[in-house]
Amino acid sequence: MKLTGILTTVRPALLLASCLLSVNAAQANAGGSNDPLEQPALMTSRAAHATLLSVVQAGTRLVAVGEHGVIVYSDDQGKSWTQAKVPVSVNLTAVQFIDPKNGWAVGHDGIALSTSDGGLSWSKRFDGNQANTLMLGDLQKVADEAHHALDAAPASAKQAAQAAADAADNAVGDVQAGAKFGPSRPLLGVYFKNVSDGYLVGSYGQILHTADGGKVWESFAGRLHNSDGLHYNAIAGTAGGTLVIAGEGGKVYRSRDNGATWQTLETGYKGQLYGVIGVAGEGGTEDLLAFGFGGHTLLSSGKESDKAGITWQELPAVTHKNLIGGVLCADGSIVLATQDGSLLKSSDHGHSFSVLLPSNGLEIAGVAQAAGANFALSGVSGVHFVSASGSGKVN
Repeated sequence: MKLTGILTTVRPALLLASCLLSVNAAQANAGGSNDPLEQPALMTSRAAHATLLSVVQAGTRLVAVGEHGVIVYSDDQGKSWTQAKVPVSVNLTAVQFIDPKNGWAVGHDGIALSTSDGGLSWSKRFDGNQANTLMLGDLQKVADEAHHALDAAPASAKQAAQAAADAADNAVGDVQAGAKFGPSRPLLGVYFKNVSDGYLVGSYGQILHTADGGKVWESFAGRLHNSDGLHYNAIAGTAGGTLVIAGEGGKVYRSRDNGATWQTLETGYKGQLYGVIGVAGEGGTEDLLAFGFGGHTLLSSGKESDKAGITWQELPAVTHKNLIGGVLCADGSIVLATQDGSLLKSSDHGHSFSVLLPSNGLEIAGVAQAAGANFALSGVSGVHFVSASGSGKVN
């Protein structure tokens, strides 16, 4: 299966922007290990100008992560940046902070890092070698159960049971094939409900859970109906306590019991979804807003349906650019960012969007609300700032 998740929105220009870092890192580590999971990120005065794929607010601090393990932070809203100490040099794709001190970052080769000092320093907590082992054990258990069910199935149910067993076997085979390439599968999203309870999601149906702050991990892959190994591009928690995953094939996955069970929500769209946000609905319900490739945005009605879980409507297109990130603002409005740096805004709980800021010519991969009316956009050459009252580079 081709990797077509959020990474495909980071076009070649983003990759070219990091070539200098890549060459310097290789030179700096000449004679040492070539494994980026073992190489610390190169410390460089150009770190703030690297390609940064995700940005987040951590209290009053901004933290951004990106290629070759670069993590930078700013305490003055982008006027100056400091590079953090990072023990790996793999590309980092997503970052989340639980509070001003505690945060997590994930990326290529199944890496997961944590910080307890506000992003100044980071520790390796998980990697793709562990992911391969946990995923294989989890999915093998599902396959064993499927074959037991097949053996016990009456003649009238044999065909369905056989199909389930075949799908489970295929899922195991996919993980075994991937493991031959080592820790090669990227993690694309991270969500921690608190300092203990967290989830990592990524390519080829990876979903990992910890209940003790990353000391012990378990695979939840077998709990979701995803025998094709579709990618999970992002995970979030809603104000109502629901876990939601945006994925490949227009699918949203929802858990209302902290990950114990999951429901696959068919949105009616078949492309990539790069994010999903919980928004206030009518009558005290909680709707879901999903967004992704080609400017597609879909809003759930909150009304239960026997077949799909909830009813979805696709909103009129305001852009045909990929929507790569979204922010639920303090005033209740929703802001979505496109890959070319434009911002869309909804003031009616996601029922309609209009252009807040037109494209500014940037190529971006992440968005976060900064101080005042500013938004931080991470992408080529670092983090850029735009204001709701006018666009432009602040730093």
